[in-house]
Amino acid sequence: MTKCNVCQNSIKQPVYVSTGNISITSLCQIYPEKTEVFFCENCGHLQTTEITNLEEYYDTIYKILIDSEEEDQLYKVIEGQKIFRIDHQVKVLLDKVSLPQHAKILDYGCAKSATLKKLGQTRPDIIPHLFDVSEMYIPFWANFVKPENWATYTIKPHWYGYFDLVTSFFALEHVANPKEMLKNISQLLKPGGLCYFVIPNVYTNPADFVVVDHVNHFSETSLKFLLKEEGFDSIDIDAESHAGAFVVVARHSDSDEQKSVLLDKQKVNLFQKKVNKMAVYWQNIAEKILVFEEQHTKNSASAIYGSGFYGTFIASCLKDIGKIECFIDRNPYLQGKLLLDKPIVDPQQISKNIDTIYVALNPATAVKSIEQIEFWKDCNFNYFYL
Repeated sequence: MTKCNVCQNSIKQPVYVSTGNISITSLCQIYPEKTEVFFCENCGHLQTTEITNLEEYYDTIYKILIDSEEEDQLYKVIEGQKIFRIDHQVKVLLDKVSLPQHAKILDYGCAKSATLKKLGQTRPDIIPHLFDVSEMYIPFWANFVKPENWATYTIKPHWYGYFDLVTSFFALEHVANPKEMLKNISQLLKPGGLCYFVIPNVYTNPADFVVVDHVNHFSETSLKFLLKEEGFDSIDIDAESHAGAFVVVARHSDSDEQKSVLLDKQKVNLFQKKVNKMAVYWQNIAEKILVFEEQHTKNSASAIYGSGFYGTFIASCLKDIGKIECFIDRNPYLQGKLLLDKPIVDPQQISKNIDTIYVALNPATAVKSIEQIEFWKDCNFNYFYL
């Protein structure tokens, strides 16, 4: 029995439990615990049992894009042009939010806050502020924010009711108490101020279902319930502007009046059907990988295309990872690094021995992504798709 992180409804049993005591984090690290996923039939929220010592994990262990100032994630490749996530996030924010001159902005759960830094290069009039539950990113902050405008662990008292905009990029899914985080954000905003956050959409990016350190996997119904409960109105939930994610904009209500929240049970039932389908998919996919591996044991050598979560998951399922020569990735910030002691290389750098490739990408876009690799068009690889 567990309680829903959004509506506090009791949930009797998980819809998914991973086999064995091995899970994978959002940073592609093997974690020695089971992944347990629960669905709330009341509000449509999906959640994962939080990992042990969650506060310590984000304070000292969880190190995202910390190797350099420029390091970023590859968002998409369009006609050979690489688009990085930070650039895309800034573009979408500016498209969706009209920022007043000299807007006071807080990036909540900011890590190194590359998005707010790049936004400031486009809009040098904004006044950036930063908050995180770790001190490891301070060297990055010092390059673009005054020390008096950042805080770690505890919010500064004079910040309450101060901000025109509070942003959060891929943070709300990590917290054990999203209600508390949204309540904090509502108190930090001026009346009429905006909350803007980006979170994974498990319904368009099924890998999120089994990411062990993503405690929350929101639906449109659970998002609306949570935001209305914490005093937001004019809620816009956009599932199109960022692939595999929700972009959410909500206004801090001027009114203190408590409004009742009506749940759309028809939508909740639809989400439940989708969740059950995902649970079956993830229960069966490991066997599918093993069957393919067995069918191609006589092949020369293999590689995994994609050095993110999907790639780590495939590697963790293989009986003989020794047959894997490398991971392949078009992100230049990953090339030259190691994942599971295997080199990450550019698609053009793979050896001629490789004849089998496990495609570790979102199943919805995997085939199209492979077709875009021009110098593989004449190659007769044996492809495995999730």
